[in-house]
Amino acid sequence: MQIRQPVPEDHQRIVKVVKEWWGGRDLSSGVLKIFFYHFRETCFIAEDNGKLAGFLLGFLSQTYSDEGYIQLAGVHPEFREIGVGRSLYAEFFDVCRANSRSIVRSCTSPVNTLSIAFHASMGFSIEDGDDIVAEIPVTHNYLSEGQPKVLFMRKL
Repeated sequence: MQIRQPVPEDHQRIVKVVKEWWGGRDLSSGVLKIFFYHFRETCFIAEDNGKLAGFLLGFLSQTYSDEGYIQLAGVHPEFREIGVGRSLYAEFFDVCRANSRSIVRSCTSPVNTLSIAFHASMGFSIEDGDDIVAEIPVTHNYLSEGQPKVLFMRKL
């Protein structure tokens, strides 16, 4: 497994697999091309013999100088449970530490139980929200109207 930073040509590779990797949910709108130009230092691609195994799109917060944020991360279903996601997150954590960031945040949909379990296993805590959905705290309208999100935070 090789982990590298993305190039602009990787954008479409990721857009093409998002719906499949998320079981039919189309999250490709979260795969902004700007990450492949202006946030390459905080984004990562995992490949196995040239096959896309996973990715992470993150950035260092401009507003909160001690925080990093993971916009979207995914692992090909064939490569789950072997540490690809953990390795991608470890790379992002290292960049955060190198840039004096001590907090990492992310979010997911309350229906994404795999993501919730993964974040818990990585030491993230779920932040208090303004509602409870399926026994999980959620925050309504965090990224867009009508879309509750589970908010995560981890101290490095």
